[in-house]
Amino acid sequence: MSNIFLLTLLGFGILAGSKATTDGYTYLGHNEDIPGEKMLNIYNVPSGNSRLAGLWFEFPGQMGDSYVNEYGVSISSNSCPSRSAKKSKGKRLYNIQTKAFREAKSAREAVMIIGSEVSRHGCDESGRSFLIADAKEGWVCSVVRGKIWVAQRVPEDHIMLISNCFNIGEVNLDDTANYLGSKNLVRYAIRKGWYDPSSDGAFNFTKAYAAPSSLSDSVNTGRLALAGEYFFGDGIDPSRPVFSRVPPRKFHRRDLSNLLSDTSLRDENTALTTIFTLNPAYPPKKGTVIWVGYPSQDAANHSQWTIFTKTPESCHRFDDADLALKKHFKDVTNFRDRWPDHFYWHYLYPEINIDVVPHDLTVYVPKLTRAETVNHPELVGDSFNDHFHVLEDPDRGLLHAFWTQGSWEAADDEHVVYSQSPDNGVTWTEPVIIAGSSTRSDPKPVAAWQQPMITRSGRLYCLWNQETTVKKHLCGIMCGRYSDDGGKTWSKPGIVPFPKRFSADPEDPSVPPSWCMWQRPLRLGKNGQYLAGCSRYGRDGLSRVEFWRYDNIDDDPEINDIRISFFNTEDEAFDASKIERDNDYVPREGLIVEEACIVGLPDGRLFSVMRTTTGSPIWSVSSDEGETWSRPEILRVKDGGEAILQPCSPCPIYDYEGPEARSGKYFLMVHNAFDFNGLTAYQNRGPLYRFDGRFVEGAHQPVWFEDRGVFSPRDTGNSFYTSYTALDGKGTLWFGDQKYYLFGKRMN
Repeated sequence: MSNIFLLTLLGFGILAGSKATTDGYTYLGHNEDIPGEKMLNIYNVPSGNSRLAGLWFEFPGQMGDSYVNEYGVSISSNSCPSRSAKKSKGKRLYNIQTKAFREAKSAREAVMIIGSEVSRHGCDESGRSFLIADAKEGWVCSVVRGKIWVAQRVPEDHIMLISNCFNIGEVNLDDTANYLGSKNLVRYAIRKGWYDPSSDGAFNFTKAYAAPSSLSDSVNTGRLALAGEYFFGDGIDPSRPVFSRVPPRKFHRRDLSNLLSDTSLRDENTALTTIFTLNPAYPPKKGTVIWVGYPSQDAANHSQWTIFTKTPESCHRFDDADLALKKHFKDVTNFRDRWPDHFYWHYLYPEINIDVVPHDLTVYVPKLTRAETVNHPELVGDSFNDHFHVLEDPDRGLLHAFWTQGSWEAADDEHVVYSQSPDNGVTWTEPVIIAGSSTRSDPKPVAAWQQPMITRSGRLYCLWNQETTVKKHLCGIMCGRYSDDGGKTWSKPGIVPFPKRFSADPEDPSVPPSWCMWQRPLRLGKNGQYLAGCSRYGRDGLSRVEFWRYDNIDDDPEINDIRISFFNTEDEAFDASKIERDNDYVPREGLIVEEACIVGLPDGRLFSVMRTTTGSPIWSVSSDEGETWSRPEILRVKDGGEAILQPCSPCPIYDYEGPEARSGKYFLMVHNAFDFNGLTAYQNRGPLYRFDGRFVEGAHQPVWFEDRGVFSPRDTGNSFYTSYTALDGKGTLWFGDQKYYLFGKRMN
């Protein structure tokens, strides 16, 4: 049996066989929608007493928990009202689903456990459909109050859609490879008067058992129409259910993240998105990665967990998972008052958690909460703020700030905004959009990853990665604008020509290269020219690092006359597979190096730190102002010392005296944690630490580090795309907290 791709959202589910997906993985996802008071807990469930270990995403008092165990069996569910619609508490069915999580070693076995328990004890909920997957196959298992259940497997080349209403149609229980269910499935429907063989034709489970109102509900029909158009080019009529269909093309997780961000499929009640990905090439304990999106986040672009990722204490209200299970339906009120330090409030109510990370200056607080953003596509989306670049303009006495803003990360309205401060960061002007969409209701090509520079004459440039008609992450041309009056007015946008295409770029010349600039360009190149590291993404999907120098910016050229020199390209580009390491760890996504950050050394060389998927950052030096670089090596606290640990997450380094000062005194921002048993290097971005660095003359690794303690105490979600200034001797780190607030922190 081949792999299945599985995703559910807001009572809306998708299953797709491996021949309908681009990577052949099994995916299981779920977006839980809970109005009113709610609390998410994440538990590591230990093995023992015939119980399997796993990860449990719990909402106390609710039925819609999600699970994955050590065999990669992943379970989520959504309510599907049946004709038997009496009110019920759902405790018995909840115990059945947790039993399947704790005992099943395959998706089929989980279906059998649920079916056996329903047959023996009965189901006390009107109706529910479980979506269950392992690395080999996926099933929908639907249960009805009483002792009725049925399950169907999704064919490997099909996609299945479901939205809070049953969708299993004709059933052949003799075909046990594809159907399982109650022996009295048909007889019970006849006895209840829901099916008449003489007039209704072949037995159809949904027509017999589904509550008619669920098939005509506007929310269900709307979601199915949207998803049907997206996957098949036409809508779906829930009154005439089709269990699954062959799509015209294959789909990837990122395609789905775009669909699932649509306001028709999520709202202010969306409490959690989980996407479980199961890779058949690895044992289940290592081959399972859980992508997690907290309220109003896109799970395809946020934190990743493995089955055995240790959950921080702030992620659960009880230390014991068994106690949590006992109290699941008994202790369900006053969550925020009783657990005020719980991590979930940072995401559910980010607007009231402004002081979690210490800061001295406030640059921007969104006007909309994340929940409000979802429901107002006509307003400027501002609850995503990241890639925060601030640069000095000493002649004018200004600080100029540029950042990428949008409704959420990777939303269709991502745009570049500009603001300025006349008083060294104390006050800031209202941001103005200089590229990209202002609202989701009027989408334009996405603009992001901006690169601001100021010339010796005072002209202010902003370049950015501009999406074209090719909808692909980071794939775009370079565009730009400039201002000659300190940011008051801006030129018309222009296109910066790339001088050549490299072998890693797409073969189709109409498709732009995939690239991004992380750190803003600094005057560290030849003759003080602007230099920056670039992450270049090749045809193999892996990223490497090269360096770009803006050769004629100080001549104040028009945008289309800007000239760039490319260094460390092609075979010379940093390749993580060629790095000498302390272990043989290889993550699921392959060995990647990207997001270089550069500082100057007192001896005239350049020192660059980059993130990787090896479990540690790497470093390299250049003795010729960035044109050639040394073989990269694992970053250590000192020569012969311990490796600094880091998930695939930004690891900025700056000179305390200013980004181009070459003082020999530095600070580095890292998590200093990594799980080498995890399949992915995109691990939880927990507490962020500041390491002080000092230049050591004659040392092999020219900068040695010492831990200065916690900078951000948040237990998850610390992703710092930062910048640094030292105007009037005030060194300030500019950072985004939770990719929501924008702050400044005095560092000396």
